[in-house]
Amino acid sequence: MQTSFNELCSLIEKDKAVFKIVTKTKNEAFFIEKWIIHHLNILQDTKLIIFDNMSDDDYVKSVYEKYKDSIILVEFSGYMDILHMATWSMQIYKALSASSEFFTIIDSDEYLYLWDGHKIVKDSSIIQFLEENDDCNFFAPLWIENISDNEKLFSFNPQNLSSFHFGKPIINTKIMPLFESAFKKIGVAALHHVRQLPISTYGKTKTKFVILHLKNLNKYQRIKSNMQKLVALDVLKHDNDFYTLLKIDLNAINKSDYRSARIVNINRYVRETRNLVEKILHTEQSGNLPQNNTIELAEEGTLKFTPESSEDDFKKLMDSDYFDLINFDPGKTDINRYTTIQSLDYFL
Repeated sequence: MQTSFNELCSLIEKDKAVFKIVTKTKNEAFFIEKWIIHHLNILQDTKLIIFDNMSDDDYVKSVYEKYKDSIILVEFSGYMDILHMATWSMQIYKALSASSEFFTIIDSDEYLYLWDGHKIVKDSSIIQFLEENDDCNFFAPLWIENISDNEKLFSFNPQNLSSFHFGKPIINTKIMPLFESAFKKIGVAALHHVRQLPISTYGKTKTKFVILHLKNLNKYQRIKSNMQKLVALDVLKHDNDFYTLLKIDLNAINKSDYRSARIVNINRYVRETRNLVEKILHTEQSGNLPQNNTIELAEEGTLKFTPESSEDDFKKLMDSDYFDLINFDPGKTDINRYTTIQSLDYFL
């Protein structure tokens, strides 16, 4: 039975919780069950909300059936990132706000953890932490990518804070009226990265959270995901159309409208996919791992830092409050007012 948009929002609103976790996904056979298990361990009895972009993978469908009592599954067609677009999703954001104190929207290759002062954890202590810190407007988790097919090794450079700027926020629902007001007044287009939160929502906040992004774990999975997105963007006809992918003239596409989010995404997906195909064709060895600026996820959530001195930098970021990150580039206000985090001073 097909559920209407209003019925969907009503379903979300009836499921009351402190914290809700939302994802969007398509045919993520490599990640989806692991993602569900990880985040159900955090939420316990609260249902995960999965927006599925018309997956046709039999294994993915079997996972949804297996966990049907623990998820709210929403199938949608069209552009995959539409969930982040306020023009389409404001009613969903309102339903989340009416039924929870906090929510986050992350991808199915992203895994949320809390820094407890000694290690990162993925359990119900996250709910307790949020309840104890409901004066924070939002949290900006450290968003770090894994390295070279390694599930336990992540890049971390304490001098480069863009991982906070571009990370996925945990939203306190009390600020959603401010987001809606900004949407109406200045055309806020998206709720995706920390940098897309309007300045009006800024206030007391903490870091404390880490999102491990397994972006580079499986080249084949990443290629498939990118190709599906290029199909949704009307660049390719089907997700194995590598001949067309190789023929795409990015210079010509850029000239058509270099400012649009669509063009930016096309560039990113095409370049990354070509690069991954090239690596596979040249049978790149994964033995050449970086020797510095890394975090290794060890047993029971403990972290090992290289160099060891970066552990102090990490703990400063995790344990310090930061307030009113309002240093932004006014030249980029066509979508939102973006923050520009330039040094550790903002966190101390």
